Amino acid sequence: HGPIPRVHLSVKASALCARFDPLDPDTETAVRERLRLLLREASRLEAAITLDMEQHAYKDLTLAIFRALLEEKEFQEKPHAFIALQAYLRDAEEDLTALIRWARERKRRVGVRLVKGSYWDSEIAWAKQRGWPIPVFLDKSETDANYERMSRLLLENYDIMDAAFGSHNIRSLAHAATAAKHLGIPENGYEIQMLYGMAEPIRQAIIGNGQRVRVYLPVGELLPGMAYLIRRLMENTSNTSFLRQTYAEEKDIETLILAPSPSEEAAPFSPKTRGATHPQAPSDFFNEPPIDFSRRENRDRFARALREVEGKLGQRYRLWIGEEEKNTEDWIDSVNPACPREIVGRVPLAGTKEADEAIERALHFLPQWRATPAQERAAVLFRAASLMRERRLELAAWELFEVGKGWREADADVTETIDYLEYYGREMLRLAEPRLTQHLPGESNLYLYEPRGIAVVIAPWNFPLAILTGMTAAALVTGNCTIVKPAEQSPVMGAQLLQVLREAGLPPLACQLLQGRGELGAYLVRHPAVHLIAFTGSREVGLEILREAYTHQPGQNHVKRVVCEMGGKNAIIVDGDADLDEAIIHIIDSAFGYQGQKCSAASRIVIVEEVHDRLVERLVEAVKSLKIGPPKEPRHFIGPVIDATAHTKIAGYIDLGKQEGKCLLEMAAPQDGFFIGPTIFSEIQPHHRLAQEEIFGPVLSVIRARDFDEALEVANRSSYALTGGLFSRSPAHIEKARKEFRVGNLYINRSITGAVVQRQPFGGLKLSGIGSKAGGPDYLRQFLEPRTISENTLRHGFVPPEDLKDN
Repeated sequence: HGPIPRVHLSVKASALCARFDPLDPDTETAVRERLRLLLREASRLEAAITLDMEQHAYKDLTLAIFRALLEEKEFQEKPHAFIALQAYLRDAEEDLTALIRWARERKRRVGVRLVKGSYWDSEIAWAKQRGWPIPVFLDKSETDANYERMSRLLLENYDIMDAAFGSHNIRSLAHAATAAKHLGIPENGYEIQMLYGMAEPIRQAIIGNGQRVRVYLPVGELLPGMAYLIRRLMENTSNTSFLRQTYAEEKDIETLILAPSPSEEAAPFSPKTRGATHPQAPSDFFNEPPIDFSRRENRDRFARALREVEGKLGQRYRLWIGEEEKNTEDWIDSVNPACPREIVGRVPLAGTKEADEAIERALHFLPQWRATPAQERAAVLFRAASLMRERRLELAAWELFEVGKGWREADADVTETIDYLEYYGREMLRLAEPRLTQHLPGESNLYLYEPRGIAVVIAPWNFPLAILTGMTAAALVTGNCTIVKPAEQSPVMGAQLLQVLREAGLPPLACQLLQGRGELGAYLVRHPAVHLIAFTGSREVGLEILREAYTHQPGQNHVKRVVCEMGGKNAIIVDGDADLDEAIIHIIDSAFGYQGQKCSAASRIVIVEEVHDRLVERLVEAVKSLKIGPPKEPRHFIGPVIDATAHTKIAGYIDLGKQEGKCLLEMAAPQDGFFIGPTIFSEIQPHHRLAQEEIFGPVLSVIRARDFDEALEVANRSSYALTGGLFSRSPAHIEKARKEFRVGNLYINRSITGAVVQRQPFGGLKLSGIGSKAGGPDYLRQFLEPRTISENTLRHGFVPPEDLKDN
């Protein structure tokens, strides 16, 4: 089949573009364009190219790029092209079979670099974090057995496939060599690849045996290269590594070359699946898995959902007051922020008349709803979660059109919604039973919770289903009759929620929907019959609600309770020893995900001086690669801001930033729609307005700090304290941040957005809000009133026999 090239370059597809994202169709185009240049040069030099394999989420796209390039006319014969396949993946043998079939159909000789895989720990962690199937074998012997099966399959197709075996395991390499010999393949008809500087005695022995060995080594900058070598060192010194067993544990050769025998007790690899939760015996809570958009079938399903929802735009919805659906004379038009000419839906504008009617009906039904057993109330939430699970693609699609969320952001909002329903239902069952405070003969002391009364939920538009559902579900499951006012920018999502709740069996009078503007919310807050207000939104509105709610109104016989989540001016600190590659990825997600329209978004980056210039230069270049446009197209990372008012406000802050600092980047944005491109300012001082005021848009301020201590002081210099982040490899600095970075949610070496129910209860300090954290174990208590009931159980000197038993 011709000589094997002496020069062989291995390249990762993700290194050829700023954001390697299977969801973005332009990723394949960009990588193919750059890889095409390498293939041409390899053809000219008679060299070989290997497209390396990375994490499982990139596998299908990497294979697609490889095949597509080799189908191009100029690459149908040259160069020598290899692709790496990882035997620890459960679907690796299937991929190899498909690749062989493809090669035969096109009569194009290709090579496979067969390896075990080097992301084993990470693949398990990533899958468990997301609730996805674990893609790798959990037992190393299963990987070894799969490696041997794939080796044999690869060699059996020697007439069309070149084989390179990357391993330091003598058993694995001997199996491949023996299989090749049995198949009549010459010793120079395949090659063995080993890492530079590892297992030198084994390499020399293989060379002495007359076999071809290629040394595999990284070329480039020192620090990234060191990180690569350390990962390989850890891989080859793990407890199950052949090299460790050979040199450190000195196991005998008979043990080392035993055929792999997979354990029968290998842990299951499938994630948990949830059917309808039974309120009498709910299973343990676990988070709803997000959609895996690296899989083509999921991308196709979501695209179909978008087309279906697009055909439903422009409908009229009703107010839900009691058992009636009502209209009013005035209407709110909900428009698509990416295309303001497009009406997503129309809802009636409620006023004080409708508010009074809803409150009156709620008061009438309150005794019945508060007396409804907690199990029945929780059952409504569980059924609603099941309905949303069935409709998750449709609900996420509505969010793209109404509030401009991207595919992943919209799906995350729906999964969080399902989590709130499942979690709060279980939490109510936990709190429902009265608790005996102490066991004493002759006396019973019970501690229990009861509903507060009439609850008003005032929700924001940026998480139009999750936050709205979270507050509403908490109010309802605790037995409060609830009046829901969605944001005026996302009324259709409010109508979707009420529809689901009623289908789930919620009595109409338990929850009523009023659509309106800010004046409606203010009227409800002041109403003397309201017992509780749950609000998420801006600081200005939140503080006004607190003032109004705590002002006693005529006829009011209670003190109102306010659960109030406000904004943030969140900072990420980048320490001098931070992993800059990792930091840039997460800074972009934190600052520009959903156009920075999250209360948790990063709007300040405080960088220690020694890495400031390097990080800023690379950050700006990475942000330049982001695409801006309608979120219906998954290539667009940046979508529109919510409306014209927000657009004007953000543009004003950009003008201010040009006065206060230096504009490093202001990306152009489409004119048709409320689009604003990512903007980055440097030379911002901690006291500047740009560093102190919440912008709620894709605007990032960069602040230079002398050292870590100054960076921490600058990050804390804000009246907000919602989220914060730190990128550092210093245990001392991480520990100091844990103690002194005063924010409600602190994230270390990861993005600062995307809190998950129960896993990361969410809420801030200072002027970022009051009350317990959403999605946490204390949240429902805010919607309840605690009571203590003490009873003397002595009767004429006699003590009930059960009271005399030891507790």
